[in-house]
Amino acid sequence: MLHSLACVLGFAALSVATLNSEATAQTAPNVDAPGVPLETHSAETGLPYFPPGSGTISHEAITRRVLEVFEGQFGAFRDRSAKLHDVAVAHCAGTADEAALEAAFVDTWMAWAPLDSYQFGPIEQQGAALTVNFWPDKKNFVGRALLDLTKQSPEAQADGAVVATLSAGAQGLPALEMLIYDDAVPACPAVQGVSANLARLADDIYQGWFAENGWADLARAAGPDNPVYLAPSEFTKVVYTALDFGLIRVADVRLGRPLGTFERPFPTRAEAWRSGLTAQIILAQLEGIEEVVMSGFAGDLGDNTRSWMRTVFDQTEDRVAAIDAPINEAVADPMQRIRVEGLQSKVLYLQNQMAQDVGPNLGVETGFSAADGD
Repeated sequence: MLHSLACVLGFAALSVATLNSEATAQTAPNVDAPGVPLETHSAETGLPYFPPGSGTISHEAITRRVLEVFEGQFGAFRDRSAKLHDVAVAHCAGTADEAALEAAFVDTWMAWAPLDSYQFGPIEQQGAALTVNFWPDKKNFVGRALLDLTKQSPEAQADGAVVATLSAGAQGLPALEMLIYDDAVPACPAVQGVSANLARLADDIYQGWFAENGWADLARAAGPDNPVYLAPSEFTKVVYTALDFGLIRVADVRLGRPLGTFERPFPTRAEAWRSGLTAQIILAQLEGIEEVVMSGFAGDLGDNTRSWMRTVFDQTEDRVAAIDAPINEAVADPMQRIRVEGLQSKVLYLQNQMAQDVGPNLGVETGFSAADGD
């Protein structure tokens, strides 16, 4: 009898402690889902978002979190492009060396890499996917456009407004890579004009998203009267589709094109092969996609899904690090080629896991993307 009474009292004490704990948890506001109690952080993932549990998905919260990620990513590209132009001007004036120019260029391309997935909104409206990164370039349009530019006066070459009137091949990152890394093409003064134009493009894209009445405001105002997003879930679907497109682009284009076949690889089909940046670009794009999933979507994914997706992203990124040579060299080396093929398979596996675990948990599936019709 005494033992039973002790058990009852112990259970009651535990229940009171649990209630007190829940009451404490509810004192803090939950910005992701007002009125829903905050839960503890996941010890496994370290993520601060509550596991949904309620069976509902807040697409408004997803929109807010994704836009926070986007603002950081688009802002980084704008800022680094502006810095690249400053360094280019200094380099042509003799006050910045080639190493400084190369470092600023690398930083700028790494900032663009995540944005390559988002070929909708201002990037689509402004045609920036081509003007910023004219690739694949199957017919050397970049080289031909730069030849046209370098035939102009030095003042015209250094003028971003002049570059903006030329073909897309002369306007973006591949043109800058050729100017900086190809000894057959003089960098100055053209590097000033191309970088000035790129800085303008980067700012235009950022403003297109985040200026007043920009695309971010359009996404926030999703609803029946919205000309693009008739419900908040539609923005989630577009972003999810963009991430899927990014993974397809990595596997099929960034890796598939230079891989070719075992008997006939195509090293110079690798993106940014002159600078040897292909693997770094792939890693930066994967990390950008991961940031959207983990910081944008994760608040509406359960702990198990978040933990598993983080594991798959880590495994995929480790495959990039395991390649011990630039991609354009690795595809022609039998031992390194195996690692490139392994990375390609892992990226496709990541895409499959996104389709199995992320999309269904958010209540969305992929729609039309820039990969359709390629």
